[in-house]
Amino acid sequence: MKKVVIFDAYGTLFDVNAAARNYSKETADINFINTWEKVSKLWRDKQIAYTWYYTSIGYKTNFWKVTEDSLDYALEFYNLNDNKNIRNDLLKLYRKLDTFPEVIEVLKYLKSSKCSSAILSNGTIEMLNDAVMSSKIGDYLEVILSAEKLGLFKPNKKVYEIVNEYFSCDKKDVIFISSNGWDAAGGSAFGFSSLWVNRNDLPEEKVQWKPNWTSCDLKAVLNLI
Repeated sequence: MKKVVIFDAYGTLFDVNAAARNYSKETADINFINTWEKVSKLWRDKQIAYTWYYTSIGYKTNFWKVTEDSLDYALEFYNLNDNKNIRNDLLKLYRKLDTFPEVIEVLKYLKSSKCSSAILSNGTIEMLNDAVMSSKIGDYLEVILSAEKLGLFKPNKKVYEIVNEYFSCDKKDVIFISSNGWDAAGGSAFGFSSLWVNRNDLPEEKVQWKPNWTSCDLKAVLNLI
């Protein structure tokens, strides 16, 4: 059986800093212009932390609510919540994040190689559909798989199981790709072969499971097919 190549979405295909970066180019709010990188980092850190929090206590929610709440925290932390437009504008921009430069090249190659490519993300289907449509990568993906129906988030094993259920494949046939070290480790723990795209040159997570491969961008997957 040919390999099934599964991509995480946010941080892996889509640049999660793009919303704040692009807004900083549009706004006249000097406070945001001076702090957008810090806002974006805290927004992302809280977004991930909240998914872990809700999953750990077994409370079902969805990634859009988490994204809204984590942005509210970041804006309040940096005293930016007096600007009534900023929240809505940032959330709109999050629906159409930029892809990383190599994404189209890699997806085109996988399609020409007759590989099955798909997204597995914590994001809601609506969020993912918006991002995929905006970036025009839908023709290169067989399916978009979301944790939304579970109300739980990665690295809960039930989320990774969605891949096997859809493709009716063995775990060993799956290459799972994520820019999040904890997510790549989660894929390995589940039984996938995982590639960690370490875009920010971070240390490896100090957990029991390790990714099979590490690279600085998605082009490494071309050598695995």
